Amino acid sequence: MKRRGRLASWLFTAVSRWLGASGLVLATLGVMPAAQASFLLPSAEAASRMQLACQPTMILGLMSCESLPEPAPIRGNATEIIPAEFVAPSNEIATMGAQVDETPQAPFLDLVPRRVKAGRFSLSWQNGMGQVGQWWEVWDNQQLRYRGKDFIQRPLPTLSASATDTASSTTQTQSEVVLNDVQGGVFTIEKIEPGEHQWEVRLCNGSQAAPKCSAAYAQTWVELAEQSTESQHVPGQPELAWFPAVVTDGKIMLQWHLYWGKTGDQWQVLNAGKVIYRSSQFTEHTENSQAGSVQLPLVDGVYSLAVRLCQESRCSESRAQTVEAMLGPALAPTPPEVNVYTDSDAELGSGLVAGQVLVSWQTAAASVAPETWRLLDENSRQVIVSQKIKRACQAGVWCGSWQGVPPTRPAHWRVQLCRAQQCVESQRLVVP
Repeated sequence: MKRRGRLASWLFTAVSRWLGASGLVLATLGVMPAAQASFLLPSAEAASRMQLACQPTMILGLMSCESLPEPAPIRGNATEIIPAEFVAPSNEIATMGAQVDETPQAPFLDLVPRRVKAGRFSLSWQNGMGQVGQWWEVWDNQQLRYRGKDFIQRPLPTLSASATDTASSTTQTQSEVVLNDVQGGVFTIEKIEPGEHQWEVRLCNGSQAAPKCSAAYAQTWVELAEQSTESQHVPGQPELAWFPAVVTDGKIMLQWHLYWGKTGDQWQVLNAGKVIYRSSQFTEHTENSQAGSVQLPLVDGVYSLAVRLCQESRCSESRAQTVEAMLGPALAPTPPEVNVYTDSDAELGSGLVAGQVLVSWQTAAASVAPETWRLLDENSRQVIVSQKIKRACQAGVWCGSWQGVPPTRPAHWRVQLCRAQQCVESQRLVVP
């Protein structure tokens, strides 16, 4: 018996040294470790840890636990898929929302009459298919008249059911199907000025700094109430007066005459067939003769100049003469003519948000190409807006515009045009 007791004591000591405390407890309880080793943890710690499988033991407050492998990752969207950024709606064009880089479908103008009487005038357009735009603009003789987001939808022309189509079993006829256009808009001027109006309707995406626009064009002649159709004729051919073949002071006085013939109501100066100046002012005007003149600024180069005399859209053109400009000085642009519109101005039409103003400028006199334009506060000389000029609005005409809420009201502003270091400013603008 003593020998058996010594053997049991020796076995217990050997097992306790080999298994440690946990193994001793398990051996005492008659529970031996399995192939995957488990371990004891207090109940509170086992509850706070992840990836464990635990079961109670006979020892109060201890759990026998095993580690579990990490689960497979949850399947989801590809990492390169990024949700679009949410941008709250705004009345500002510059923060229209997430930018759309695709150029929209060109707008389709409703029929625009070639001749109308002075008074109320409307332009309407629609886009029946294709990429839509974020905003649209109306330009009248290179002057911005409207920029906004007032879109409408109108029914497209319906297709009447064919009288011979008796094979269809459906009760719905084609005449009952109403299709709407994708986008559209209407622009109205309460008082349109007499004379020629060259319209451009733009539908745009992108941003004001880098717009991507498509456009539609139309032309209308607005006549006075007493104007008759007798004025619709082709003017006589004008003749250019002599001017030197070479100039070195950066300018030339161009003069022309119509000595006898039918007169016109406007005239243009062309360089190599492209219009670089327009005017409706004459130095002489009788029933059968006319004359005009303009001092043209010329950057160094060769010019082929001619004059075109027009009555409405009917024109005749003089023979061209060549002049070369060389060794000329650095030239500044011509001071611009500027208009300021508010939301209450009838000649602007509709669309300005309350509190906003629209500043629109253009060069009326002959001018070299400006490179930048700025809107300045006259008193503080603070720059309200500054933009680079990338292209002419029309041959011989440079223009620009700004729409927004003035920092202060009333205010005095000026428009500044610059070419290199040569700058010029407009007359003072009064913002009410």
